[in-house]
Amino acid sequence: MNGFCVARNWIAVVILLFLGGCKLGNAPLNDGPIRLEDRRINTARSALFLQKPPLDEDGYFVGLSISGGGSRAANFGAACMFQLERLGILQKVDYISSVSGGSIPAAYYCLNDKDWNPSSVQKKLTHAFATDLIRDALFKPWNSLALVLTSLSRSDLLANAFNDVLFSENGRPQTFGDLRADRPRLLINSTDLQSGRRFIFTNESFNQLNSDLSKYSVGYAVAASSAVPLVLHPISLRDYSTRYREYRHLVDGGVSDNLGIVTLVETYLNQVTLAQQEHLPDPYPHGAVFFVVDARTRFNGEISNEEDVKWTDLVRTAFRLTSNSLINRISAATLSDLILHNAPDATTAKQLRDDIEKLQTQGVLVMDDRTGHSVTVVYLALSQVDQLHDLPFDSFNQTINGISTYFNIEDREAYDLYEAADLLVKEKLETQLRDIAAKLHPEAQTRPARSPTTRESM
Repeated sequence: MNGFCVARNWIAVVILLFLGGCKLGNAPLNDGPIRLEDRRINTARSALFLQKPPLDEDGYFVGLSISGGGSRAANFGAACMFQLERLGILQKVDYISSVSGGSIPAAYYCLNDKDWNPSSVQKKLTHAFATDLIRDALFKPWNSLALVLTSLSRSDLLANAFNDVLFSENGRPQTFGDLRADRPRLLINSTDLQSGRRFIFTNESFNQLNSDLSKYSVGYAVAASSAVPLVLHPISLRDYSTRYREYRHLVDGGVSDNLGIVTLVETYLNQVTLAQQEHLPDPYPHGAVFFVVDARTRFNGEISNEEDVKWTDLVRTAFRLTSNSLINRISAATLSDLILHNAPDATTAKQLRDDIEKLQTQGVLVMDDRTGHSVTVVYLALSQVDQLHDLPFDSFNQTINGISTYFNIEDREAYDLYEAADLLVKEKLETQLRDIAAKLHPEAQTRPARSPTTRESM
C-alpha cells in the first residue's frame, strides 16, 4: 500500500509538471477579431460607474473602506461591520473598498447571506491560512516541486486556502459573478507592480483587459490584494485586449493605499462630477458618508516584556516594523489626502490641519466638499483604543498592539479585536453613529438596541 501511495504521488507530480502548474488565470470576455464598439462589457457587481452613475434611493453615497493587516484586519474589520449592522448602517452601504486582510470580510459579506453571522464569521476568519500555505508548500511533494519547476506560486496556495475555507459553494470556487445583488458593490484593491498604481477588480478594469470578471475567482482577487512583495508572489492577469502576450502583475494593495479610501472618494467624486457635466440628476443630493476601518496599531507590544530578544524574533519583528512603518506612513498620508481632495478651494491650510486632527482624535468629521455636497467621515481606528477609559484589563492596549498582521490568529486575539470594536463604538462613536443611522435609515431610531455580537463564544 505504501508503495502504491508513493507511486501515486509521483504520478501526480509528473502530471502537474506536464501541465505547467495549476494557476487559475483570467478568461477572455470577447473571443476573436471583434470591433471595439461591438465588444461585450462586464456587468458584475463590482463597478466604478465611470460612464453613467446610478441614482441612489436614499440620496447618499455610503462607502465603507477596510484596511489591510492580515488576520488582524480581517477580524477587526468584521467586528466593525457587525457594529455598523447593529445600528442599521451596514445595510445602507453602497460600496465596500478593501485592501489585503480587509478584503476577506468584505468579500465574504458580499458573497454570503446565511453564513453572515458572528458565529460563522468568527470561526472562519480565525482559520490559520498561513499554516495552510506552509503545509501545502512544504509537506505536499507535488506542490514543493511545482513551486520550483512550474508557474505555481505561494500566492496560488494562499488563494486556494481562501477558496477552500471562505469562497466556495458546493465545492466550486465563487467568482465575481456570484456577488449578491442585495449587498454593496465590492471594490478589491491591489497594486500594479509595473506602474505602482492601484488596480481595482472592477468591470471597468477588466473591460480594459477584454477579460470576463464574472468568471474570475474572488479568492484570487483577495490573494492579489494580500500579496506582500517578497513574501508572496504577484498574481498575474492576461491582457486579452491585444494579440501580444501582455500581463498585469498585481501585489498587495497596501503598497499604494492601505486604507482603501482613495477608491471610494474617487468613485464618489467622479460620479457627482460626471452628473454635473452631463446635466444628469444628482445621484447623491444629500452628499456622502465614508466609514474608514483602520486596523493599524502604534507599536509592537509583543516583545516589550522580553529581557532578551531571540534572533528569530528580531528578524521577524524588524521585518514587521519596516512594513508597519511603511503602511502607517501611507495610511496617514491617505487620510490627509481624503480631506485635502474633498475640501473646497477656499479652505486654508490651518482649516485642513484642524480637520485632520479632529478626525484622528474625535473619529468623526463633517465638511463640505468641492462639489457643494456635505461629507461625513467616520474613522474607526484600532489605534484609538488607547484613548478609551473602560478597558477590560490594564494591559489591553498592549495586548491589541501585540496582535500580528500574519494570516494566523489565536481565538483570544480575535476576541480582543471584537472587544476593541465594541468599546470603540460604544464609548467613542455610538451617539454620532446613531445620528447618521437616523439620516440613512429612519427606522434605525426605533430599532431596539441589542447586545453587540462581540461577546458571543468563538
